[in-house]
Amino acid sequence: MPFTKANISKEKQELEQLIASNEESRKTYDDFQARINLQKELIAMRKAENLTQADVAKATGLSQQAVSRIEKGTGATINSLIKYLSGIGYGIQFKKI
Repeated sequence: MPFTKANISKEKQELEQLIASNEESRKTYDDFQARINLQKELIAMRKAENLTQADVAKATGLSQQAVSRIEKGTGATINSLIKYLSGIGYGIQFKKI
């Protein structure tokens, strides 16, 4: 099977059309974006505090693997997320969107 070069702009346009035309797709995409943004923010906050995953594990009692899973967005519970945030010196605050 031959490979073809991806046309990123065309694929992005098709994705945007799909999202715009289907409410369920839009919601799924928005949820996915929120998860990605959370993962990026968690890592950025940890790095801003000059902490490694091992540092966070030691401060929270979580394993380094659990810290990694939280940052990857796989396997985090509310309790582990709260421990993670506390370990890097942050907490949760809610705001209406």
